[in-house]
Amino acid sequence: MKKLITSLFSTIFLFFASMAAASADDLPKPDLSVWQSDKMKPVRDFANISIGVIFGVAVLYAVIMVAYYGIKLQSSASDPIKSHEAKAGLKSTVVGIGITFASIFIIGLILYVLGLVGIKNP
Repeated sequence: MKKLITSLFSTIFLFFASMAAASADDLPKPDLSVWQSDKMKPVRDFANISIGVIFGVAVLYAVIMVAYYGIKLQSSASDPIKSHEAKAGLKSTVVGIGITFASIFIIGLILYVLGLVGIKNP
């Protein structure tokens, strides 16, 4: 039953995704000249700085937490409770950093599509 529901949802999703891709050529193209003007330079600068700060804090947090839980795991010796807590902390750190990097990627992709960051046409 679970496979049937999964198959049904994936089929419906693929149908709508293919319909959206097929009808995308008919949609009007937005005018993005406003986003590329000098008035949007503070927004572009803020976006670049904020992505850099988030990335730097995430990397610093990852290094500190991996070192902390690594030391905690090494010092747990044969105590299964401490070992389990340290492994759970490492797993949570890796998942949190993955979510952070995914959000940075998505924000960067959105800003690139809007023309706020990325390669500029001369």
